[in-house]
Amino acid sequence: MAQPKPATAGVAIGLLLSALTSEPVRSAVPAPPEPNVCAEPSAAVATGTAQWNGWGRDLENTRYQPEPALRAADSAKLRLKWSYGYDGTRENGQPSVVDGRVFVASASGRVFSLDARSGCTYWTYDAAAGSHAAIVVGELGAPKMLFGLKKLKLTKNAHIEIDKPPSAVFFGDDAGTVYALDARSGHLLWKTRADEHPLARISGSPALYRDRLYVPVASSEESAAANPAYACCTFRGSVVAIDIANGQIVWKTYMSGDEPKAYAKPAAGTPVFGPSGIGIESAPTIDVRRGVLYVATGDAHGALDEPAADAVVALGLPDGKVRWVKKLGSSAAAGAFTTSPILRTLSLTRQILLAAPRSGIVYGLDPDREGELLWQSKLDVAGVPGLQWGPAADHRSVYAAFAAATATGGLVALDVATGRLRWATPAPLPACSWGLKDCSHAESQAVTVIPGVAFSGATDGHLRAYSSIDGHIAWDFDTARDFTTVNGIHAAGGALDHGGPTIVGGTLYVNSGDALLAFSVDGK
Repeated sequence: MAQPKPATAGVAIGLLLSALTSEPVRSAVPAPPEPNVCAEPSAAVATGTAQWNGWGRDLENTRYQPEPALRAADSAKLRLKWSYGYDGTRENGQPSVVDGRVFVASASGRVFSLDARSGCTYWTYDAAAGSHAAIVVGELGAPKMLFGLKKLKLTKNAHIEIDKPPSAVFFGDDAGTVYALDARSGHLLWKTRADEHPLARISGSPALYRDRLYVPVASSEESAAANPAYACCTFRGSVVAIDIANGQIVWKTYMSGDEPKAYAKPAAGTPVFGPSGIGIESAPTIDVRRGVLYVATGDAHGALDEPAADAVVALGLPDGKVRWVKKLGSSAAAGAFTTSPILRTLSLTRQILLAAPRSGIVYGLDPDREGELLWQSKLDVAGVPGLQWGPAADHRSVYAAFAAATATGGLVALDVATGRLRWATPAPLPACSWGLKDCSHAESQAVTVIPGVAFSGATDGHLRAYSSIDGHIAWDFDTARDFTTVNGIHAAGGALDHGGPTIVGGTLYVNSGDALLAFSVDGK
């Protein structure tokens, strides 16, 4: 497919220097803790290598954990270690695990800091709206930090020590607002409205690199458009870069070139607006080598053609300028994305960008040649597939789980360099614990991979461990059951969807229904 140049793609560069105000708040008090408050207060939070921070664990969004402290041979021994109840809310955010803490957002708006070993609660914070995205943790580095330079201390040996800058928790909510909380205490540091559209929301996890937070902006206009009286559509998807020290917007780039205007009016009904849509539902991918970030876009609303819809878009990290656009579809059914691009290294000088829209076609793109197509592979295990929340990739394979129109799913492994099918395992068809109604076996949850094992969750509640060598299922746990939780809330597992498992320190964390579950070898 020919690659349109930025000049002809018609994608606007909306540069916004602090035009949308942020609200620094230093005296805000976090919400009262859950009943199982930790006996010891939270210590300072430090970022490190053995963690799962944000959506894809790393800047490249691989969803690959190279240091799981869990051997492939031990995956069959995973048992429930503890569970935590969300008090009725489902579709909660994927947990992030940093420095012995689990940070997770919920559909009610409550954000939790838990002890990763026991599940006790360090603090909670209630945002103004629900959140379904993964949290990212980072340090507020000097000298551009919110509280100014930290004081110096002299030790007995006259060595100079500098206080470590505090860490912050960053996330977005369903009303389009971005928050920064003190990672140790849960106090609000600042909050910023990323987009003023009344239906704007942040469903993808922000990406953090150095002193900037890169936020994908989507909307709920498609749901609102079901009402014939709603004038559809006026939202434009965008990426917003925010200074993490103070919450100020550095730049904002829209995915469509012009502000929406009425271009048609039915004989009876409300006007039709455009260009609009092209929301970004997934986390941006950071390419440090080339100084760009990649986002995968949704479909455009209405009949107007939009070059950046259903595409992978590369933006410059410093200024948000569009470097290139690679269109991979032409309709919501064919090419819209809810997954993040994955950047993988093939050799010392060669990398590949993996993209997987809902069509069930996985693409390998060349990041050095404006997204030139290297290969494409259409998945076909059972029925007509549809990818939902994203694959994972190790050094050899990309693992894609999908939900088919026939309500079945499966997991496949494709060679990263060529797209060649390595193996395919159709989804098992167990009886759902809740009965025949709405019993689907689709595997729409995001995949997670460790050396030797890929984990995939299904909408029938089953979480499975697949051998990355040949695809055989080594472990299967039905999460659709009742749980007695460490915070005293009766919780019920259910369909596994959206954010996939996160694995740190030999423990696997995953959301099911209104429960957060922690698994370890023999439950120890």
